[in-house]
Amino acid sequence: MGALTYKPEHKFETQEQESDYDKLAQECSKILESQSSDNLDELFKLGGSSGGARPKILTKINNEDWIIKFPSSQDPKNIGEQEYKYSLVAKDCGIKMSETRLFDSKICSGYFGIKRFDRENGKKVHMVSVSGLLETSHRLPNLDYNILMKLTLELTKNYQDIEQLYRLMCFNVFAHNRDDHSKNFSFLYDENRKEWHLSPAYDLTYSSSFNGEHATTINGEGKNPSLEDVLAVAKNIGMKEKQAKDIALDIKAKCTEL
Repeated sequence: MGALTYKPEHKFETQEQESDYDKLAQECSKILESQSSDNLDELFKLGGSSGGARPKILTKINNEDWIIKFPSSQDPKNIGEQEYKYSLVAKDCGIKMSETRLFDSKICSGYFGIKRFDRENGKKVHMVSVSGLLETSHRLPNLDYNILMKLTLELTKNYQDIEQLYRLMCFNVFAHNRDDHSKNFSFLYDENRKEWHLSPAYDLTYSSSFNGEHATTINGEGKNPSLEDVLAVAKNIGMKEKQAKDIALDIKAKCTEL
């Protein structure tokens, strides 16, 4: 992810990439169930260093870089369709996201795909996650949105980024996405302006995360954050109360579609 890469001395032979997503999904499922797979090398190559809870491939579609996800062993079969619906509602809530698509399948309702935002016109964009910046583990709930707000303001010096993070927080609360850990927030570097900005949102779907609580607490509350908790975060970072409340109520209403 991002622009930092390692270049090994050994160069692998270029092979035609597998485009049968159902076959790739089934091979991933075999591995997750501790069964053997004849396509292990290919899956490893396609997955790169993407990481995350779900198996995925990095691929090109119409000469553009995309990520396509497959279900994990614990996911419902319609997880791809669910994440796609989440992306549409998130965009309707004013949250910036890359282009998303639902790729056809003969064995499920589809595979979720998202265009990579760390690639622009064939060039790699520097990217850093909150986990990397704060040197904190994403596997343990140890952050609060108040901290994220302060970090974003310090790094970007930009109000639009603060509002974007606020909208994302509201969406995570009202859409029940509690997998909001430190690796699911990132910043991109603008080479032309020499400044950092909050990246488009990603990994938005229904999740109960750690013991049913948000990985990142909302003004100290992780299990049952209220509108008051959301507005307290807005107040602490200097947002106007009426604007913050209007945004929160609008997002709450739109999340009823999920």
